[in-house]
Amino acid sequence: MGTMAIVNTEPTSITAGDSVAWTRSLSDYPASAGWSLSYTLINAAAKITINASAAGDDHAVSVSAATSSVWTAGDYTWQGAVTKGSERYTVGSGSLTIEKSFAAQTTLDTRSTARTMLE
Repeated sequence: MGTMAIVNTEPTSITAGDSVAWTRSLSDYPASAGWSLSYTLINAAAKITINASAAGDDHAVSVSAATSSVWTAGDYTWQGAVTKGSERYTVGSGSLTIEKSFAAQTTLDTRSTARTMLE
């Protein structure tokens, strides 16, 4: 297995139980000037907070497999925000899906919802 490339944008899908990493460059809010980047993922059932760390001017996001393994699968809306002292600015938003990990499942039902209801 090779290592995953670290991308420069937020993911659109994460598998629970996987390591996740990305880097954001925000020229107006460099980490080297004291800006901190965090993400909030939210849906009707759960809220997840992810904090980036400074990597020079960039903001590096790294989530361990152990951390993501407890995340609830589903569709989430996210916002990214930078803070410095009493200042806070939203710097992005979007949506992503947290997929179930097959490793955490004991069985897999591949029937459609219609088939499940019929049976």
